[in-house]
Order: sequence, then C-alpha cells, then structure tokens
Amino acid sequence: MEQIADARVDTERGGGDVSRLGSWRDELEKTDAVDDDDDDALPDGIVAMETDEDVDRKLAESRARREALIAKWVTRGEDGSGMIKFENTNTPLEDEGSDNEEVTAFFKAKQQELADAADNMDDKAKEDRAAVNRYIRQHNKEEEAQGDMFDETSKEQEALTTKADISAGIGQTGASGDDWNDAEGYYKAKIGELMNDRYLVTEDVCGKGTFSNVIKATDQTNKMQVAIKVMRCNDMMRKAAEKEIEILNRLKGADKENKRNVIRLFTTFNYRNHLCLVFECMWDNLRMALKKYTKDKGMSLKAVRAYTRQLLIALQHIHRMHIIHADIKPDNILISAGHNLVKICDLGSAMELTEVEVTPYLVSRFYRAPEIILGIKYGQASDIFALGGTLCELFTGKILFRGKSNNDMLRCFMEWKGKLQHKMIKSGTTWKQHFNEELDFKFVDSDKVTRKKKTRIITDWAARNKSMLELILTRAGVEKQKSSDYEDQLYVKKSKLFADLMNQMTMLDPEKRPTCTELLKHPFVAEAWPTPKPAPKPAVAKGDAKKA
Repeated sequence: MEQIADARVDTERGGGDVSRLGSWRDELEKTDAVDDDDDDALPDGIVAMETDEDVDRKLAESRARREALIAKWVTRGEDGSGMIKFENTNTPLEDEGSDNEEVTAFFKAKQQELADAADNMDDKAKEDRAAVNRYIRQHNKEEEAQGDMFDETSKEQEALTTKADISAGIGQTGASGDDWNDAEGYYKAKIGELMNDRYLVTEDVCGKGTFSNVIKATDQTNKMQVAIKVMRCNDMMRKAAEKEIEILNRLKGADKENKRNVIRLFTTFNYRNHLCLVFECMWDNLRMALKKYTKDKGMSLKAVRAYTRQLLIALQHIHRMHIIHADIKPDNILISAGHNLVKICDLGSAMELTEVEVTPYLVSRFYRAPEIILGIKYGQASDIFALGGTLCELFTGKILFRGKSNNDMLRCFMEWKGKLQHKMIKSGTTWKQHFNEELDFKFVDSDKVTRKKKTRIITDWAARNKSMLELILTRAGVEKQKSSDYEDQLYVKKSKLFADLMNQMTMLDPEKRPTCTELLKHPFVAEAWPTPKPAPKPAVAKGDAKKA
C-alpha cells in the first residue's frame, strides 16, 4: 500500500517509531488477518486465481478500513475515546536550539555569509532575482483573480498495481514534446514511466499549481517513495524553481539531522526539458486531511497542539535563515502517512528579507496579513499571521478570515479584532483604496439584485467584534465547559490557552505579534498535556478483603 510505503520512508528518515503509536496501522493488520482467515479453504498446494474484480474489491475494502481508522486516529479525543500519543516525531520535546549558545553562533555565522553574498552580488544578478520575485507575485495575482482559491479539482490516483506494465518503456518511445506536455506546458507523466532511468511513476496527478505539477514515484535505487515536482516548460518558471532550490538547500544545510520540520529536497534532474525536484514523500497536505478525515469539522486539540509545536519550529528555522515563506496555509503543510508528523513545504514564493517589495497580493488571500493588504513593508510577522489562521482552521475546520477581496479581508479583520490603528493605516501605500480621509472604512460590496458594486462607510466596529475565545470554546463543546470531569476541565483549560495563542498570532499590528521563539514558550505549546488521572479503585469491604 502507498501509505504503508510512505510510513516506512518517514520512519527511516527519523520520523519516529510509528509502530509504537498504537495506531491505525496495528488495527489494520488485525482486520486484514481476519479477512485472510475468512477466505475459502483450498487444498494444500492449490492457489486461487484472482480476477481483476477480486483485486479491485480487496483494494477498495482495505482502503476503506484504512481511511476509517486514520480518521479515528486524527480526531480521537473529541468523543471521549481516549487520547493519542504524539511524542514519536522527529521533533525534540524540548527545543534545545532556542537559547543554545552553539546554535546562536551557528545562525549568526550563516547570517554573515548571507550578508557577504549579498554584498558580492552584482547589479544584474540582483535585478534578475527581483524580476523572478515580481513574476511570481504577478502570477499569484492573476491566479487569485480567476476565482475562489479553494475550488479544488485535484484528483487522486490509485497506487501502481498489475496495470503498471501497460506504459512500460514509455521513456524509450522517442515521442515529441507535444505528446508529453499539455497545452499549458505541464508534463503529462504516465503510471509505469521510468523518469531519469531511476524513478518509476506510481501516481501521475498528486497536485497541480501555477508553476508545476506533482507526481509520486518509487526510487529504483532504494525502493523509497518520492514526490517529484515537475516544473512547467517556461524560462521564468525554471528560474523561480532554481531560486526555490537554492533556499531549500540552504535550509537543509542548516538542519543536518532533519529535525526542523521543513520538507527535504533530495536532488534535482532535467527530463524532457522539464526541471524536476525530488522530495521526500509525505501522505498529503493538511487541507486534504481536514476534508477527508474530519469532514471540515476540525481536528482534536491535542493533535493541533502537536502540529503547532512542529510548525513553529519549522517557521523558526526558516526565519533564522532570514527568509520569509510568504505562502503559509494548510495546502503548504504536508502530513506523514503516520499522521504524527507535519512539515512546511512549497517555498516557491519564499524570499530573503532583503528582497521584500511592497505588494498587496502576496500570500494566498485568506491568510494574507493586514500589512500586506495596506501596502506596508512586510516581514516575517506576516508568516506568523498566516500560521495563526491556519492553526485556527485546523481546530475549527473553518477558514478564519474568508474575505472575497482585499477590501473584504480588512472588514473580516476588523470584525474580529476591532478598528485598525490610524498610524498603521496611513503608513500603507494603498490605504486610500479602503479608507476615506477621516480614516473610516470604505466597504466595497455588491448589490444582491443588480450585482453592481456599491461603497458604504462603516464607522462603528464595537458591536461587530467577534470573540476568538468564544469561537474556540464553541468548538470545544458546551458539554465539556459544564462538566466537572477532570479530563473535560483540562480540555477547556487548554482550549482557552489555544484561543490566547491565536489572538497573539493574529494581532493586526505586525510589531505586536510574537516571534516563533516567543510563541514556543507559550503555555499551550510549552506545557505538556498532563497524563490522565487513573480511575479510582472501587472500595473493598473489610470482610471481602480478609477473604482475598
């Protein structure tokens, strides 16, 4: 199975001993064993011939069992069925690097290397780099203008089975470029194709973005599953990929032991005029996990706490290298097959702090910080804001700021957090698009009948304010809030701490948002989830005690 193969890869890379989790994998093996026992008995030495329908049926039944068990694993704890263990990840329980002198010295040296490299870069190289960043932002803007960013039509392919030989030898056909590229320049991989004489394609459509499509393959040198990001045939897109490769290699070089929860780039190669990036293989992204296993109802708080710590450590690592990710969202966070490990991925929009150029269209809209929308010079605090919205979504199952435009996003922000400060508004280059001279908000809406745009002034935000605490506690459940049970009281306490963390991460003023290092010390993240109290033993009568 694909997920089992992925889990083996995760374990070999330090993802933890997933067999100790008491996970869905153990239960799956038990149910598979029962199924094997139920097969019709045949005389020794005789093997039953299976039809294609038999194989498809068994695969479907196994997938259904596995998905049901994973769903239970991800959401366990919400229904009183017991908590899961998250200690077995590649992330240390204590972040020994936060204040360690050796680590501090290492990153200081790295920062000096970056400064020296920037000083030695000629004007043409700087302009080429800036042109690539502008190209990326322009494409993001055009993509957003086309419609709802989360109207996914992503397809899932079945793992390679007996039909793999159908496309065997495709690499030797000598077909023209028109045969292997679609009209937009995306590479059309085939299941069973051997890319670069090494990677056997097992899934031909795992994801598709503006710049590339992703496939899964088996590395024939070590039989490990990998994900291959295939860039489109376009010179500027190739340059954008080269920039991403440079950043990924820099992050990997500063994380030799693979403990910082950033996706691992193994190697790159050119294939049929496409630049291909080979990554470690994860199960899927967090948006798919939310949809598939929680039906958009949200994950358990304990799961979210475990992911919060890992993602803060990943973002801390990125920020220490003076890099802004610039596109944090559930889609760009991958989860392992064992579902106990998450990693930040897709650094295609990432940039160094020295490359920042004011633009109102950086970051996917629902996770875009207010300073970006207002045209203020942004920094790493914008990643903190995006991660806050992402984590809140993981728990509630709902997008926190679902604005239809930049203007509507500002309305969402102020309904949750109150009026933006006048000083912050006027420091932006685009504030006049959203505020009048009195700094009252100009809300651009559409008439429900005529669909024509209309502008109305909003001055009072006090009555509109929503409560983050109320949102989180509502998700936790009224029953838990009223309960006197120790476990329920603990859950409510942790929920309140999570609400406080979300409030801090989504502060409207970027200067007031805590850094990753500060957030890792927040009680919700830093304090371990207490071990449940053992159930009291039933009282034994004196007479019964003597008999015993």
